[in-house]
Formats: sequence, C-alpha cells, structure tokens
Amino acid sequence: MDIVQLQSAEQLSKATERAKASKLFVQPTGLFRQYRVTNREHRKQYVVDFFLRNDKRFGHCTCKGGIAGFACKHLSAAAGYHVMRAAAKLNVV
Repeated sequence: MDIVQLQSAEQLSKATERAKASKLFVQPTGLFRQYRVTNREHRKQYVVDFFLRNDKRFGHCTCKGGIAGFACKHLSAAAGYHVMRAAAKLNVV
C-alpha cells in the first residue's frame, strides 16, 4: 500500500480536473476520515482514507493509481468532500 502526502491544492490540480470530468459520488463510511467513492460510469467503488502522521497529512485510495502512490481523481474528490465536511462542523453553533 502506497500513500500520498497531501501538501497543497496545486498538487491535486490534475486529479481535480479528472474528478470534475467524471461522474464520481463520494460518501462517508462509518469510519473516521474514510470515504467510499463510486464511479457512476463504470460502477466501480474505491475506498479513500485520510490520516495524520507526524503532523503531516496523507491519503490513500484503493484504485490502481492510488495503490501505486499517485494522487488520483478519487482522492481529490474525497479530499474536497472531507474539507467541506470539516468546514461545516466548524460553522456549527
């Protein structure tokens, strides 16, 4: 299993463009910082995990690219959803 250190939005820019052009559906699983990403065109599902190690952010996807250590479109889509959820929790009064 290879992991990707998440350092900036620019790092995910190509993956984000691929994600926007795809029909991806992101859902949280029951586990903290874990998401299920479904490609609606191909009906394939992948699991994306985010975690911290030594105060650095990392992610992993179960697709071929993710296993090889690339920042894939599934990771990018889940990262956007994860950031949105975290921001929503901060704005709760």
